[in-house]
Amino acid sequence: MKLSKKIIRIIFPLLALAVIFSCNRTEDTATTIIKGRFSAHHGGYIFLEEIEVHDVIMLDSMKANDKGDFKFRLKQKQDGFYLVKTTKDDSYLVLQLNRGEKVEVDSDSAVFLNGYLVTGSPGSILLLDFEIFMSKQKARIDSLYTVFIKEQYQPDFLDVKRQLDSIYQVIVDNQKTYVREFIEEYPSSLATLLVVNRKLGRAEVLDEDEDFEYFHKLDSALMIRYPDNDHALDNHERVEKIRLRKFDRFEAEKKMQTGMKAPNIVMKDTAGNFVSLRDIGFNGNDYVVIYFWAAWNAKSRQDNKTLVSLYNKFRKYKIEIFGVSLDENKKVWIGAIKLDKLPWIQGSDMLALNSPVMKAYNLSGELPFYYIVDNKRAIVYKDKDLNKIIKKLKELY
Repeated sequence: MKLSKKIIRIIFPLLALAVIFSCNRTEDTATTIIKGRFSAHHGGYIFLEEIEVHDVIMLDSMKANDKGDFKFRLKQKQDGFYLVKTTKDDSYLVLQLNRGEKVEVDSDSAVFLNGYLVTGSPGSILLLDFEIFMSKQKARIDSLYTVFIKEQYQPDFLDVKRQLDSIYQVIVDNQKTYVREFIEEYPSSLATLLVVNRKLGRAEVLDEDEDFEYFHKLDSALMIRYPDNDHALDNHERVEKIRLRKFDRFEAEKKMQTGMKAPNIVMKDTAGNFVSLRDIGFNGNDYVVIYFWAAWNAKSRQDNKTLVSLYNKFRKYKIEIFGVSLDENKKVWIGAIKLDKLPWIQGSDMLALNSPVMKAYNLSGELPFYYIVDNKRAIVYKDKDLNKIIKKLKELY
């Protein structure tokens, strides 16, 4: 039976669509092979887990043979992150797997981070390089902690602590440089997401505001390569929130320009009495330096030393300092004031970075930060650099 040309014109497009959708369905999943040898865990169980955006789920497990060989076949719907681990807490490795890869991992060590090899997965190789770097960073921090424990009761501990803080800052700066360069070189790799989000101890490495250009670069590249990937989309949502917050801060910054009236600050001093910026300004002072700091912040402790040396000169020219602490531990706060011998007015609400002054003064969280206000609370100058603050004060007196 012959079909009419009209029927053919109707059926052919439908068949074409069916072929397209059929092809897409076959591409929804791809088989990824993960094979390896963990000789130190021969005869033991090896587990495969997937790191989802907000969860980690078990996918498979098997018993390695007497040589430690194992093999997983993974039906992978999207590129992502996976854990290969044993029953020991410190024996695991993180893989960034793209669909259809044939990956081999090998380790002779009971603790994988002491040494493992991976081939067949560019993302996982990048993560291996990162883990090697992180192990060196951890060793440096551990050595500082050893010195801290050894010297904490010695008479010269304050000087030792300052040296340790200075060295730790170098370690932090190295971490920032590494992560920034990693983003520059591999902006479209999912592996970069783990590098960006890895903390150094408890601290975030990149600042969302200061380093926004790097977050934006990574987001843009991932959205081009992975427009439907759960991890890339989660990161995209985060970057959009940062963007909105930066806009809000931009609007708030308009209210904190030179000549605008600084919000009053009311806090309790070390004795529990209330002190306020308004009272300090009207108490015979021409200018007040509002000094946002914290006892736990190494840079603040360094600036303390400079400010103490200049304080008597400031007072001579009717300049007062109001130290606004963003601490949360009262003993640590008071201890730092005593150790650094800080003579100026102090106040804190013990709310740390959740203090209302953070929003009122449009602070990003980077400490220390300074505002110079006159006795009517008009903003004269502001900056995070103490040298610039000192230069401005010299111009004023």
